[in-house]
Amino acid sequence: MDASMSAMHRPPHGGASDTPRHHAVWTPAATHPRTPPVFPVQRMLLAIDGRDNGRAWVPGSVRTVRVGRDVTGSAMSWSTYLGELRDAGRRPHGIVVDLPAATTSVERAADLALPLLRALCTSTGPDPLRLAFLVTGRARPELAAALGAVAQIAAVEDGRLNAVSLRVETPPAWARDPFHVARAELALPRPGLAEVRYTDTGREVRVLRTHPAPGAPAPRVGLRRGGRYLVGGGGDGGGERLAGRLVRELGARVVLFGGGGDAGLGDGALVRVPGQSPYGARAGRGGGVLVRVPGRPAQYADVRGAVQAALREFGGLDGVVHCPGGGQARLLGGQSVGAARETVADAVSGAAHLDRATAGLPLEFFALAVDADPYQALAGAAVPAAVARAFGSIAAARARLAAAGARHGASYAVCGPGDLAGLLSRGRGTWSGPAPRAA
Repeated sequence: MDASMSAMHRPPHGGASDTPRHHAVWTPAATHPRTPPVFPVQRMLLAIDGRDNGRAWVPGSVRTVRVGRDVTGSAMSWSTYLGELRDAGRRPHGIVVDLPAATTSVERAADLALPLLRALCTSTGPDPLRLAFLVTGRARPELAAALGAVAQIAAVEDGRLNAVSLRVETPPAWARDPFHVARAELALPRPGLAEVRYTDTGREVRVLRTHPAPGAPAPRVGLRRGGRYLVGGGGDGGGERLAGRLVRELGARVVLFGGGGDAGLGDGALVRVPGQSPYGARAGRGGGVLVRVPGRPAQYADVRGAVQAALREFGGLDGVVHCPGGGQARLLGGQSVGAARETVADAVSGAAHLDRATAGLPLEFFALAVDADPYQALAGAAVPAAVARAFGSIAAARARLAAAGARHGASYAVCGPGDLAGLLSRGRGTWSGPAPRAA
């Protein structure tokens, strides 16, 4: 059994937690019989991205709707389309949303999935419906992880929906294609965390396991006074507050990328950073320096520019902390697709861009922080929880690369920049779990 990223438990600010911690793990599930039961195809609808013309496996026997062609992709368009099917006596009892990992970013997945969910959650019919987000391929494991949170919370917000995130890396021998796997999955009870995957070793489901607290304090990860850090900020101001504390309390040299608001440095004077920097800098009372670099984490060119600014001004980087914010809590029936898309783009794609832009640097740590619990299914928390699960998956993937020598430093996902700031200000690295080993 491979351990995944910790479930982002909040430790006390004074040090390592002495309470049990929860970890999400993949565990082998009961195998299918040679010919498993499947959901009836005549009662199903397959939704595909109308922009993607490269599918070779889509079966011709299933009713298929192309998002962007047959429906515009808005919640109203979905409501009209589903209403027409219902009036014609062809209401689907199961829907599969096809999301090839190689061609579907997390923000595109938001465009495809959220309007459908909004239409379903605001419908007035009493009938239940089964829904599978089908992620095919080995790329972007964070996509399926994020959709697991959405699927789990969709069922909490609307008891008519039975949704699951299904990741098919390797189809089983009995399956003709990934859609066949989805039909079989919809015929089964939904696992509690709403995540299933098929790999070379078979079918696995994600579950939470409780581990006792370790007997020794968590190891330090090189956080030190005067360290050089890149902090990615967001609209909630968490990154700004963290950057301010690093400068004030550790005398750190910090590049604050993106976001806005006040970093809380008090009355520190404006100073010129060595070198010909076009960016304004501010000194903290403890001798630290803050360099603010504008841009969006969703844009790789902006991320690379922030990393280059840190290298130019400080001569290197010791750590990265990405604190983009998880967006506002909002029920899926009233979710703004545009706002959700922007949130996941800056958070999840931004995390991937930061990892890529710092891949060759000898970092001591790479941390992703969002103030949300990835596995506690709370109504209105679909987008923040999706970001949190994606962060765990990205940290896990980076840890595997580090083990293979392709990255440097520890990889972490933590539940909030406020908690992280408290730990860093004491010079400790007491994150809530071991280095992850599985996406």
